[in-house]
Amino acid sequence: MDMSPYRDLFVSEARSHLSAFSELIVRLEDSPDDPAAIDELFRHAHSMKGMAATMGFEQVVGIAHLMESQLSRVRSGEFRMQPAFADLLLESGDTLGRLVSVIEAGSGAAEDTTGLLERLASFDPSAEEEPVASATPPAEEADTPRETPAATPHEFRLADTFKSIRIKTETLDRLVNITGDLITNRYRLDEAIRLANAAAECHEPLHQLTALLRTLRDEVFKARMLPFSFVAERFPRLVRDLARRQEKEIRFHLEGKEIELDRGILEEITEPIVHILRNAVDHGLETADERIRAGKPAASTLSLTVNRDKDHVEIIIADDGRGMDPERLKQKAVDKGLITREQADRMTPQEAYQLICTPGFSTAETVTDISGRGVGMDAVRTAVTALAGVLTIHSQIGQGSRFVMRLPITVSIIHALMVRCGAFEIAFPLNVVVRTLELKPSEIFGEPGQRSISPEDHSAPLRSLRQSLNLPESVGGGDALQPVIVCDIGGAVVAFSVDHILGQQEIFVRPLRSPLSHLRGVGGATITGDGRVLFVADVSALA
Repeated sequence: MDMSPYRDLFVSEARSHLSAFSELIVRLEDSPDDPAAIDELFRHAHSMKGMAATMGFEQVVGIAHLMESQLSRVRSGEFRMQPAFADLLLESGDTLGRLVSVIEAGSGAAEDTTGLLERLASFDPSAEEEPVASATPPAEEADTPRETPAATPHEFRLADTFKSIRIKTETLDRLVNITGDLITNRYRLDEAIRLANAAAECHEPLHQLTALLRTLRDEVFKARMLPFSFVAERFPRLVRDLARRQEKEIRFHLEGKEIELDRGILEEITEPIVHILRNAVDHGLETADERIRAGKPAASTLSLTVNRDKDHVEIIIADDGRGMDPERLKQKAVDKGLITREQADRMTPQEAYQLICTPGFSTAETVTDISGRGVGMDAVRTAVTALAGVLTIHSQIGQGSRFVMRLPITVSIIHALMVRCGAFEIAFPLNVVVRTLELKPSEIFGEPGQRSISPEDHSAPLRSLRQSLNLPESVGGGDALQPVIVCDIGGAVVAFSVDHILGQQEIFVRPLRSPLSHLRGVGGATITGDGRVLFVADVSALA
């Protein structure tokens, strides 16, 4: 029987098992006597073995079988989960991951797993700690792998149903592009009908088309949504391995794995999260001795939390480590020539924390293979900004640091507020717009370049959108009302003065490519109903 049609399914299922496997091993290191976690770990190994046996992947079968056999000894109480065994299991999982990648590529070239198989088969828990008393057979009998019948092809396919199927990501990307083009053409159709004075006859079908397109958009977005756990299950293993290399005791907490985001955002935000976690472990968190001297618990706490807020997601990474000294950050930046002393003196603590996102900036005394080169946080801010998100940093000396990435649920098709300055039009993502105002000159305070307003009794700086976009300033006219857009950027309220507010529109955002991608203050482009190309504002950069 030709099993090649099921190879993609095997690869997908195998990676799901291996991801859960790593997470469970890290959890068991903190709670080695958790029977539910041990049972689940055993089931994943057993499932891997059965699937591989069905497909005829003998190397995967051999490793998974020995993992299952050794885990059965843990289940029976012959010995407890211990660091040496956890290391061996994690190494086995990594090897299985590489074998699965070879299977996916169909290259047929596999690595030599003889050494790993020997270490798995001969693992001796007494080399690290005494085995606990149990009613298991003698060691020589327990060392013999226990045969478990492999799953039959029927059992392997039994879990599949036609209620859910796997779709290639390229297909989903094309669906989003087609949906975006349909929405754009809907506005072009609307414009053509208006110019032809045929609105009365076309109003009803155009209304139905709009409703159907919104339904299509929502369904396509649902198909692209993935839970955060899709990328998050690697983070406990990452922190665990880094902590062991640094000889630090770290308790890692992960919350909000069930929150869903667009697949494209998950792909782009994974590396920024890794950067922040690596920095936290390397020089944000102290060693056990340093913490005890500072009156803290020996074990550090590092948390990754995901929260949903309407059409936004907040990814929060917090630690209880050293914290950051804003004065030290400013001095470092001055020493490196990144800012002047006058600029440093005017900086608020929040602005000082953002200095760590400057290219080439690092507070590490030495460069390690983990961090210290001054490139990580720059990449983090760049990635967050490219996703129309905002990065905020909070810290307190001796108490720890908190990094908040606020991101939209999706960045492909959005609602936008269209505004004009002179002949230049630009779209503001509606998710950052708090309100629009028309202010009298007497309601604007301060001097040119340092103006502010007070919406709802809260002072907010007022920027000229013309000035932010390097457009020539208009000649003001007496008592004319000034249109203003008030935006919330990561908790900071900033207002922009514009010439005209044109209204809301649903737009399909297309990414900018070089050389347009280097333009400051814009984060994408869209095509209007009359065929014009408009830029989409990068509000955090403009502010």
